[in-house]
Amino acid sequence: MVRFPRGWRGAYHPPAGHRGGNALSWRPGWRGTGAQRTEAIPIQYYTGRISGVPLTGGQAQGVIGGTGTITLTTGPQGLGTTWYPAQVTLSTTTGPLDASTAQVWLGSQGVPVTLVGTIYTGNGVLALAIPPMQPGQVLIITWTGAHAGDTAGVNVVGTMDALTTG
Repeated sequence: MVRFPRGWRGAYHPPAGHRGGNALSWRPGWRGTGAQRTEAIPIQYYTGRISGVPLTGGQAQGVIGGTGTITLTTGPQGLGTTWYPAQVTLSTTTGPLDASTAQVWLGSQGVPVTLVGTIYTGNGVLALAIPPMQPGQVLIITWTGAHAGDTAGVNVVGTMDALTTG
């Protein structure tokens, strides 16, 4: 247990919650710390919808294997979330001198269905002209001919709609 010297009493603020005090200041929790789980909000409270907010969660990265190929996927998650992606930015640690080919696919449940575009340098920006994406739909990006050990990354830019409690 950490103990502070007696002369340090004014230099730190001891925790306010303690046993036997106000019921709001201390509650039994994990190993007596008073730590409590955050209560889950029931789904029926999510009645509002926010629109046009910047897209979040559209990033993925991974290390390219010995075969020089890697596949990354990203897509909307959560009930009521809709993505409106505008562009996808691809990169590898080799940078502009990379001779790999990256293909961007629109798919469902991880299966590539529609080829959206190809970047022949493995790095760059691709404008997207695709319909809004719902949960279950994903962007699948595959690199071939890349340098083994490089890190490949994808970032999707756009807007999204989501449910809110307000």
